[in-house]
Amino acid sequence: MHLTNDTTSYSDRHGWRVLIRLAAVTAVAFALVAASVSAAPHALKSDESAGPTATVAATKCVAKVQKGNRLVDVYERYYKYAYKKVKGSKKYKRVIVKKRRKVKTTCARQCVRTKKKKGKRVPVYKYVKRKVVTRKGNKLVKVRKRVRIYTYQKCPKLAGGNASGTPVRVTLLPGSSAHLDFGSFQRDAQLSGGLGGFIPGGYQLGQDNQLQFTRGNISLAPTDVFIDDDCKGGKVSAAIRTGEPSNILLNPTRTSISSILASGTVTATIYVRIQLPLALRNDDDGCDSPYITTGYSEFEQTFFFKGKIEKATGLTKLKLTSPADPLDVVACLSPGPPTSPCNGFQIPLPILVNVTAIVKVDIG
Repeated sequence: MHLTNDTTSYSDRHGWRVLIRLAAVTAVAFALVAASVSAAPHALKSDESAGPTATVAATKCVAKVQKGNRLVDVYERYYKYAYKKVKGSKKYKRVIVKKRRKVKTTCARQCVRTKKKKGKRVPVYKYVKRKVVTRKGNKLVKVRKRVRIYTYQKCPKLAGGNASGTPVRVTLLPGSSAHLDFGSFQRDAQLSGGLGGFIPGGYQLGQDNQLQFTRGNISLAPTDVFIDDDCKGGKVSAAIRTGEPSNILLNPTRTSISSILASGTVTATIYVRIQLPLALRNDDDGCDSPYITTGYSEFEQTFFFKGKIEKATGLTKLKLTSPADPLDVVACLSPGPPTSPCNGFQIPLPILVNVTAIVKVDIG
């Protein structure tokens, strides 16, 4: 008796034996791969030293404040050391200068809270105690003092009911793929789809722009995972492959952003939920039979991308890459519709994944 997607066909004892055998073989295969990944040399693992810094920097957005019917960047003044050449000599002396920089805050509450006072819109402040760098003679020192800071809220909708920003659409082009490193072997899975969002305050030509993504769906093409030649006549086929549809969705509890800098550098931090079903061959006897589909397992991942705008292609063809990071895949081994959550046996499978995204960015 062979397995089918109709779970009622497993009612007899022979059907259950076949199911258990298939699950056991699949689990052993996944376990062997998991062991090979965990024993991978450090060079194959992600660079932990760069991770935290990249995470903190990438999840902050430039603060905005409403002025009239538009949102503008918020700046702050600060002190820093600089070196100034001594007139009439080749020597330099250290001096203290005052600079200004853009204020960074959380992306979920990016806009300064304002209220109307005597017909004018003014910022809302609060007072907190914190360490700040201040000038003391010819030195900069850190002191703890009571300072006035802005309070923040979600960016408002401006007049006309339109979102407070310029619409943005990012589309994955052919050549976009996820490189999956299982330790003892590698696979490349093709990606398609895209993301949508907006630029708070509107697009600013020749300046840094920050994109916020609010929607999107990326598809993972069916990809052979475990391949063997156990079928009759030494036929090569996949014992396990990714199912269809395999969806990569934005995590609605986090804010995914991208920064397009005036220098041409592009970075992005994308928080996703991955819904992954599998397709299983029914042992060696099912080589010429349809694959058994499983329900999808769901797990989360964060990807950090970086790239550079090329003059020849601009935003019409932009290459972004992410470093190799551990991905804790959960594999579903229970038969079921691939569009429904897994309703049975699941096992963890840690792998290393890095993504190459070839994208087209449409602004406006």
